[in-house]
Amino acid sequence: MKNSLKKIYHYLFDYDNNKPDGTNQYSSEILTLLTMAMHNQKYVLVTFQDGQSEIGQVNQQLSAQKFILRSTNQKLLHIVDINYLIRVDLA
Repeated sequence: MKNSLKKIYHYLFDYDNNKPDGTNQYSSEILTLLTMAMHNQKYVLVTFQDGQSEIGQVNQQLSAQKFILRSTNQKLLHIVDINYLIRVDLA
């Protein structure tokens, strides 16, 4: 009994960085935010499925699901597919 309570406690209250959380966004919301950032030339923080993040400006839309993201150091261009994003935040 004690062991099962311990497992339940760890499942509910321990934070695991590798486990996805409830802050994922729908593709339509990601598409809307990226389009808005492109038109208003705002900076975005994009979070990929593998946990990596990138800050930059959206320069151009290549297709319905692909955008060009210019990194903050103005030297790198990334082709971002919204299918591989879990979250977009506007600055």
